[in-house]
Amino acid sequence: MNTFKSKFKTTVMVSLLLCGLKAHAFGLGEDAIEADALRITLNNDGTGFVQGKICDACKSLTVAITPKTKAFDKEKEVPLQKAADRLGKPATVFINPEHTKVTRITW
Repeated sequence: MNTFKSKFKTTVMVSLLLCGLKAHAFGLGEDAIEADALRITLNNDGTGFVQGKICDACKSLTVAITPKTKAFDKEKEVPLQKAADRLGKPATVFINPEHTKVTRITW
């Protein structure tokens, strides 16, 4: 019985720890916004912004798109303007740890 309680407590603690971790991509220290409906504004000069949340309980962020932002369709790099075509569609937006710039957008 004592062993069960110990294992249960350990399982609960690990679960809580995992729930508290932010999404990180490939160990690069990026956070991710997983959008069911991408909210994006993109200008002709490659600048713009994305709005979204890192988690359901997190506050909404507005993050800058720069000319260095990359876009990927099924792991193949595509012109950034293609990301604007994803408006209202599912996409994952990776942002730097400071939450100031979009590093890449994937779908």
